[in-house]
Amino acid sequence: MSPALARASRKAFTLVELLVVIAIIGVLVALLLPAVQTARESARRMSCQNNLKQIGLGMQMHHDVYLQLPTGGEFPEVRYLIGWPARIFPFLEQKNTRELIEGAGGLQVVQPWRLKAAPHNGDKSPFTEAPKIFVCPSSELGKLSPDSYSAPTIPDINAVYQGALHYRANGGASTFEFTQGIWMNNVCHNRNSTSGVLHPKSKVKYADIGDGTSNTLLASETSSARGRALLSRGWAGIQPWTWGFYNYETASPASPNNGWLMIDHKVLTYPINYSGSFCASETPYTSNHPVGVNSVFCDGSVRFLPAVTPLSTLQAMATKDAGEVVSAP
Repeated sequence: MSPALARASRKAFTLVELLVVIAIIGVLVALLLPAVQTARESARRMSCQNNLKQIGLGMQMHHDVYLQLPTGGEFPEVRYLIGWPARIFPFLEQKNTRELIEGAGGLQVVQPWRLKAAPHNGDKSPFTEAPKIFVCPSSELGKLSPDSYSAPTIPDINAVYQGALHYRANGGASTFEFTQGIWMNNVCHNRNSTSGVLHPKSKVKYADIGDGTSNTLLASETSSARGRALLSRGWAGIQPWTWGFYNYETASPASPNNGWLMIDHKVLTYPINYSGSFCASETPYTSNHPVGVNSVFCDGSVRFLPAVTPLSTLQAMATKDAGEVVSAP
């Protein structure tokens, strides 16, 4: 063999060597992939926490201007209405969106979740879009609301195509100041509490939070339907930001005891990531994060609540002035 051929043969890979290199690369990829996925989820979780931080600041600025937190429900004759998200739009750099809503009838008339017809325009912007701050990037639901109420026989209900809301305000706990409305004996729609910081007809001030702002929840994630089929909870699904509450008090026969439907704020009845049956006002806090949910407290701090947090602790943090002794994470 000539020297040139000998040198060429020494530079070539044998089949065994090639297979070894491929195996090594495969092992390295297998080792790196979980780390990459973990890093991506860490970034998404931080983004989700930042969303809640901004929501908390928006709530605080609303309090500074109006001397109370946003209400969980007003008392107009029209019943399907937008709730707290639009009320804090001016403090979330969404002033133009707020003006578009008010230009079509404001927070007292527009029912975009329920109706497509003008002036409600439920199939038009801005109702089909979600401010980025309302969307947790870890959620499998995306930017729309595929887990919301859907009725093929009522095509005007356009919720599944409207902007997402992956955060629900604290409407209180089912263990304190909890009532069952009497309208139509609808035992699952009009259950509500007044023990939280946003609830029907609420006008809560920070001074009313006797349990301490650092121990009282303001809002938490409800960003995942994992463990159950989409659309499986109907009215209790994860509805868009365009639907805040339903006032049954004016429903015939009218009565102050008829109750309310709480949608963008929830009564805390179940543990984190509970996937069993639940009523409309009690949709549990959920997320696609591995072991818990992000939450913002009334002092503006954002904390991660592990899924193993005892239900009694969660419910104590949901009441604003029940006198429980609780140490929030």
